[in-house]
Amino acid sequence: MQTSMSWLRDTEEAAKVFQAARAAREGFAKPFVVPAPQFLFFKALFCYPLRGESFYYMSLSEYTSILLLSEREAAEREGWPAVEEAILRARADGFVKDPPLVAAQILPSSESIARLLATYPITKVLLYAEIAKERRALGWSWGHRKKAAIERAVASKELEWHELQAVKHPRALRDLLRLAHPKPPSEEVSRIWRWALGKGEAPTERIREYEDVVRLAAHGDRAGAVRAAVEANLPWEVLRSRVGLGRLPRELLAEAAEKLLSPHDTAMQARTLADALGAEFVAELVRKRSCPLNAGARAALGLLQAHREAAEVFFEKVRVERSAFERMLPLKPRRVVALVDVSASMSGARIQSAARVLMPFRSVFEKAYAFNEAVAPIELSSLSDFEKLLQMPDKGTRLYDSVIEVARSEQLGEDDLLFVATDEQENYSRARLQDVLSLKANVVEAVVAPYPADMVLKTPVTHFVAYPASDPDALVASARLVLAGRVAQSEKVVELHKLLPPAPARHPP
Repeated sequence: MQTSMSWLRDTEEAAKVFQAARAAREGFAKPFVVPAPQFLFFKALFCYPLRGESFYYMSLSEYTSILLLSEREAAEREGWPAVEEAILRARADGFVKDPPLVAAQILPSSESIARLLATYPITKVLLYAEIAKERRALGWSWGHRKKAAIERAVASKELEWHELQAVKHPRALRDLLRLAHPKPPSEEVSRIWRWALGKGEAPTERIREYEDVVRLAAHGDRAGAVRAAVEANLPWEVLRSRVGLGRLPRELLAEAAEKLLSPHDTAMQARTLADALGAEFVAELVRKRSCPLNAGARAALGLLQAHREAAEVFFEKVRVERSAFERMLPLKPRRVVALVDVSASMSGARIQSAARVLMPFRSVFEKAYAFNEAVAPIELSSLSDFEKLLQMPDKGTRLYDSVIEVARSEQLGEDDLLFVATDEQENYSRARLQDVLSLKANVVEAVVAPYPADMVLKTPVTHFVAYPASDPDALVASARLVLAGRVAQSEKVVELHKLLPPAPARHPP
């Protein structure tokens, strides 16, 4: 097991690599402070990376190494049950997608790994198996423990789950079975798996209905395939991937959308549906359903110009009330203020990302400001306010000075939160990052550029967290981290349970 000094040396070495890359790209280097291992562990879990092979200028292998080392360090202090519970809570709260699969690498038993894998669909279980085989250079092993964990995970599921995975993700199920060779928990499941491997006939009525849909689509009867899918109540993914939705009769597409779309599917397919069926249809559909924060905010912005009525309905659905926000945190903040970068470099996708991350929390922010070379108050209450925000980017970036100006003018202190959405293209400030770190206010910086923020937390006592702004959930996760730092600033090392809210976190409907 890694010692504290070994973990420290590896962290500093990785830091030199990505700090050098940042300096080469941006022309300046940021200060680096080695964080407490618990904070690094939770930052890696909560503020998850963007998709791809790089993370904060670190390769996926370097990122994985740091995560595993810090997780071991946390386990040395508090024991594996605390680490396991932290990973499961992070997953249950919905803040993280793939990183817990990496974290599962060093859980000490197949049973504990299986508890985590059982929270994922078959596609992510396959991803875990693929990562484990590909990362042998890191000292990962692919053997009995991981195979046993996969068997435990899939065996814990009901027959209906296996049936759903078979029709929704048939290729992933097939590939997992070929890679891991798990033992089926029952003869019924065994028959489903044999079918997925192409070694038997469809074993259940639902799978036979799926085969009928695929057969009709292959013969060109797409309308018949859609009718069969609707009658069988198959997942929308079957229509999207196996049938296709173009040039279907309007009435038939509307019926399929009403009966088969999940809330997430509704948001992700909103533009296609609005173009085909009209904004009024989509608006009525959304009114009847809950809406994921990220997908709903994306839909509201994407529909803004062509289908405003539907955009307004999505906008109303993606709202986190202040009381719900507070339930997600380990401490209740006194005030929450937003600061948005509207410099020229934020034009296009970056200001859209900032709007998407901030939109769900408009009821949480007591005040909002925009900045480029100067700071000005703005409103973030209506969809029109966000539409204006998208058109504001201009001039240079006075990031550090603006953070300090707003924190001081609003008299933000150790019980307050300042959320900053920026691409970090600092070029006008007289102040330095060290001056921001010396503020008493808790600063959560969402970085919306293709290159995310510094990987490290700047230690608990600095009240500062930077994270890649790929999802509104990450903003809540970062608030957890920075407030937990306030909880333990005199303790130097933060216990894992203090990074979690006192009650199970719930997202609003």
